[in-house]
Amino acid sequence: MKKTLICLLLCFALIPTAFGECLCDPSMLLPEGDEPVWTDSSYQSANVCISITSERYLNTDIYVADIYVRSINSFQRGMASNKFKGNTQRIDKIAKANESIIAMTGDNSANLSAGWVIANGKIWRKTSNRKRELCVLYSSGEMVILEPGDIVAKDIAAGVEAGEIWQTFLFGPGLLTEDGKAKTAFSSDVKPKNPRSVIGYYEPGHYCFVQVDGRKTASKLEKGKKNAGLTLAELSAYMETLGCASAYNLDGGQSSMMYFKDSIYSTAYKNGRRLGDVVLIREPESK
Repeated sequence: MKKTLICLLLCFALIPTAFGECLCDPSMLLPEGDEPVWTDSSYQSANVCISITSERYLNTDIYVADIYVRSINSFQRGMASNKFKGNTQRIDKIAKANESIIAMTGDNSANLSAGWVIANGKIWRKTSNRKRELCVLYSSGEMVILEPGDIVAKDIAAGVEAGEIWQTFLFGPGLLTEDGKAKTAFSSDVKPKNPRSVIGYYEPGHYCFVQVDGRKTASKLEKGKKNAGLTLAELSAYMETLGCASAYNLDGGQSSMMYFKDSIYSTAYKNGRRLGDVVLIREPESK
């Protein structure tokens, strides 16, 4: 209990933000046996720390969920009705079915005709996509983005078999160079301003979910203002400011949503749409 109180005091005193919360690191995890602590914009337990902050950037509401997990088992994907293709559900349905603490729009890989799909260590599809970069989250916690020409099918399959590959993501593109700088050229057709969903990676165990509102939805952060959304170049520049080592763009537009504490946290365009999959953080499953 003492450590819990200290953690909360540090959050409110040391790093003021729009919600008065702080960023996550291993020191913010609670002692084993302590009950999880929720606020309107944070979650702490012995296994997971999440702190959500927000800001107006280029006439757009942006929500950043800073995340630290003790085990990569807490970083999961949820499929609609637990099936890869042919099913869609509202984000809250998928999130609750997977006991999510936080969830965000996934990569919509079921609607892409080809490309590796690995979720929670299981292969759902093993075909090559010659156009899209593949984001690989290893069981070690490391996140790497592979160019289409660097994807070797036998190595991916062997990595799953050996328990080394935990997730893959297929939408793209990657947003940062190998040294964490903003990219300026992209192999993507979705370059104009749009709502966006992004996975950011700092180091093993430390990630962020970034939600960008757009398409002229009403701002929650500045009364009377609208959300413009971000271009890929603007999004890339923003991810650089967060200090991420790597960042990967997921499905966006009307699909783009962040879910936390039993509700949609962001402002979805036209109330969002049904999804095929989400990325999520949860308490680790018992083995």
